[in-house]
Amino acid sequence: MMARKDEQESPSMIVVMGVTGAGKSYFVNQLAGKEVAQEGPDLDPCTQECQGIPVTIGNSKVLLIDTPGFDDTNRTDSEILTEIARILSAQYELGVQLKGVIYIHRITDVRYSRAAIKTFEIFKKMCGQDALKNVLLITSRWDGIDPSLGAERERQLKDKFWAYMVGHGSNISRFHGDRPSAVSLVSQLLSRDDVVLQLQRELVDEGKDLNATVAGAYVEDNLDKLKQQVQDELASLERLKRDLLENDRAMRRQVRLDWEQESARLKALQNQQVSLQRPVGTEVRQEIKQKRSGLSKVMPYVPVTISILAAFMGIPPGVTEMFTGWFADLGSSGDPSS
Repeated sequence: MMARKDEQESPSMIVVMGVTGAGKSYFVNQLAGKEVAQEGPDLDPCTQECQGIPVTIGNSKVLLIDTPGFDDTNRTDSEILTEIARILSAQYELGVQLKGVIYIHRITDVRYSRAAIKTFEIFKKMCGQDALKNVLLITSRWDGIDPSLGAERERQLKDKFWAYMVGHGSNISRFHGDRPSAVSLVSQLLSRDDVVLQLQRELVDEGKDLNATVAGAYVEDNLDKLKQQVQDELASLERLKRDLLENDRAMRRQVRLDWEQESARLKALQNQQVSLQRPVGTEVRQEIKQKRSGLSKVMPYVPVTISILAAFMGIPPGVTEMFTGWFADLGSSGDPSS
């Protein structure tokens, strides 16, 4: 990818990831200076889709990507990975600088849950070893824990769960819940060179299908395991159905309902696997070409490249005005297409 003109003025991008309830949206809102990303009072997911929020940190304009957790109860891992992959492919294809990725973890969590392990593994495989120097591992919710206990959990994260990433250049920092803390954390990434993630190289440079990437293969392997569990349950139900007496109608009816439910679940898992068999990078490249022809229909004050990138993500209510004000001072010189 060629370096773009006016790099010092051109906006960059940072992706924010973590499990549901880690405080991703709260962190983004602190940087925005107001609530633009919906926050939840509990662990229910609020971010249903990847959302782009423009913020200004000092003299730098940064597009923050608030992502759903891979433990989302309303969306599948394959859906979320595909959505993130499309945004990262578009950003890379368009030449927007990616400054890094932030992963947020609740320091109040008593143990590292199965969902946290899965989310972190996908996250790590998306980044790849070469990009780990541009990864910031952040612990949140420090106001909800005794400092000494929090410090002990932080040590465990560094020495065990996060050891590999720290050993390859990732940094661990604390988010203290206010804007100065959030600005300080993001500034760590803004001072670094831009980065290309392994997932981007695989999709855009190598033209792989999503399921052939390291992150996609991990999600597909998990789907294979779930499919096997469902198939075993269906086989068990078939055996039970054969063994039931003809006059045991109530039990036979329940077995039939369970079988239908498990069959539907198996079909859904198969559909998820099919959805991963897509050349996301190639698809995104074609979409970008099409979108360029309709630029007169998008926001007039937003530079061409950011207009196209924004079309690949959700834009929260009120953020369109932020985009307009964000680029008003750049004029035509800030247009990456000029």
